[in-house]
Amino acid sequence: MKTRFFALFILAIFLISFVSAEIVIIQNPNALYSMGDKLTVPVKVTSSSEITDIFTINLICSNSTEKLIQYESLSVNGEIEKNPLISLTKGFIGDLKGTCNLKYSFGTTTKSTNNFIISDLINIDVTSSAREFAPEREIIIGGQAKKENGQMVNGVVSAELVRGDKSRNVFASDTVRDGSFALKFFLPKTTASGQYTLKIKVYEKDSKGEITNNGFEDYGIFVTQVPTNLEIFIEDSEVGPDGILLAKAILHDQTGKPISSAVKITIFDERGKVFDGKEIATNEFFEVSIPYNQEPAEWKITASSNELSSELPFWINSVEKVKTEIIDNVLIITNIGNVPYTKTVAVKISDQMVNVNVDLGIGESQKYSLSAPDGTYNVEVIIDGSISSISENTPLTGKAIDVNESGLMLENNTLIWVIIILILAFFGTKIFRKLRKKNFFGYAPSPGAFMSKKEPVNLKKSSLITRNKAEMELSIKGDQQDVSLVCLRIKNIDKLRESKTDYEPVLQNIVDMAEGGKAYINGAQENIFFIYAPIKTRTFRNEKTAIDFAQKTADVINAYNKLAREKIDFGVSVNHGAIVANAQGNTLKFMSLGTLMNSSKKLASAAETEVLLSDQLRSKISSEIKTQKKNIPGVEAYTVRETRYDERSNEFIRKFMDRMQK
Repeated sequence: MKTRFFALFILAIFLISFVSAEIVIIQNPNALYSMGDKLTVPVKVTSSSEITDIFTINLICSNSTEKLIQYESLSVNGEIEKNPLISLTKGFIGDLKGTCNLKYSFGTTTKSTNNFIISDLINIDVTSSAREFAPEREIIIGGQAKKENGQMVNGVVSAELVRGDKSRNVFASDTVRDGSFALKFFLPKTTASGQYTLKIKVYEKDSKGEITNNGFEDYGIFVTQVPTNLEIFIEDSEVGPDGILLAKAILHDQTGKPISSAVKITIFDERGKVFDGKEIATNEFFEVSIPYNQEPAEWKITASSNELSSELPFWINSVEKVKTEIIDNVLIITNIGNVPYTKTVAVKISDQMVNVNVDLGIGESQKYSLSAPDGTYNVEVIIDGSISSISENTPLTGKAIDVNESGLMLENNTLIWVIIILILAFFGTKIFRKLRKKNFFGYAPSPGAFMSKKEPVNLKKSSLITRNKAEMELSIKGDQQDVSLVCLRIKNIDKLRESKTDYEPVLQNIVDMAEGGKAYINGAQENIFFIYAPIKTRTFRNEKTAIDFAQKTADVINAYNKLAREKIDFGVSVNHGAIVANAQGNTLKFMSLGTLMNSSKKLASAAETEVLLSDQLRSKISSEIKTQKKNIPGVEAYTVRETRYDERSNEFIRKFMDRMQK
């Protein structure tokens, strides 16, 4: 019995082995998939007889397994084909990724596919080339994003700015369409200068809002320093005469940190005139020496750099100070302060004190004679309780101890010069009258000519003589001054010389007339410039003087032309502009600023035996003199509508005509 049962068991096992099924993979998967892709791997299940069993599909990745599909009861009798759609999403495959394969099982039969890769990586390629950016300027970072399977990304891009270990700040986000993105954002105004990392992230999401694929890219940028504030620092806002002002300019960036750059510093006095100036580096001290006799005033310092400017006032303090000297029996007290000195000074001779009332203007000195019974004395000068000067064993004579004024003198010998000038003026007038009696026509020396130690200087290539010569320099140190400039242009100078016309006495009279009005003379030939500068005229209002001289010049030449066979073809212009001036004796060294000289010549060339005013000059005297615009192509010019000369002007023209007729 037992033998029969064992034989039946063996037969059953043998029969079962013959009814097992087979799994055939029709198509292996691709080598690479990205999250979100659809995976299909068709298979066939075959059997020679009818079999019903469980059919399962498992995803195996890096030793982790996820059951994807299971058919609880699959009946096979012959051949059945299965092609399930596998969605590579977190909801279906979880966090499985990397190198994977699919394993099919039917009963005891199994079959696995070739290995393939599931990736959630996005490759980012930044196409922008700019690396340096400034705060508050628009930044555009463009790029391309592709999934590992080569497909273009449609998702979201975001960027964070990181510096060192500081916390991140989200700056911008945008969409990625067909693999392209362009991030646009602005850096905050107070973003510090330095090296930063822009962390770019691109990702995709599924329908449930879960991230499927993502990628990261670091893009290094540099934030530049931007000048935002220019500060002037003065070591002491109050400085005394003969003192030194120390100042510097500090240029700040967007976070207040200093920036190294060039800065132009200019010092203006109380009249708004440039006193000193220099271009230096920021944070570098600029020293300005204040004149010892500068009166108390409010000055101004300005700084400009990188289109930023700043200004700051400072004050010149008042200082009462005198210097005392005892030379033989004479006490000399000099005001070396910057305000009038009115005080009582004590002079101690031997044991006796004598008070002296001192009243000196700025720079003035006063001499005092010291007297005492014949003998040798110690003399002390006491100011405000302190000894100013002392002289031992000073021989003095007299009847009693006393201090008396011995005459006023100026430190710069002004009084002496005034006396000399008056004497020379007296003798000059005598000589001038003698020359007038001889009917001499031409150059007549003015009294001021005898004051100069130099001989009169001839203008180049001309016999015209001037004592107030102006020489143009290409580079010069001096004061910037606004001047009124008259240009006389002789248009037919060559023709006059060829015809040997004696026209130069007319020009010499005009030169003499200009020097009488304290004008400097420059040039000869066809262009003669008459410069009315404050450094000579001692006034900033020279416009009317220049216009009056120009009108007289035109009248003189027109009067000459009425009598002359060869007439002078001329034009006169009056202009206003700036020069840098440096007076050296009777000679003015100057450098023209802007187009002052050229525009004056152009205006004089356009004038036809008349006087034309520039627009710059007209704007200065528009409230005082009526003008009328003249239509000249390419030149903006004006003429004077009303001109009134006094009797002296008419007398000048009349006497000139008389001399010409003689």
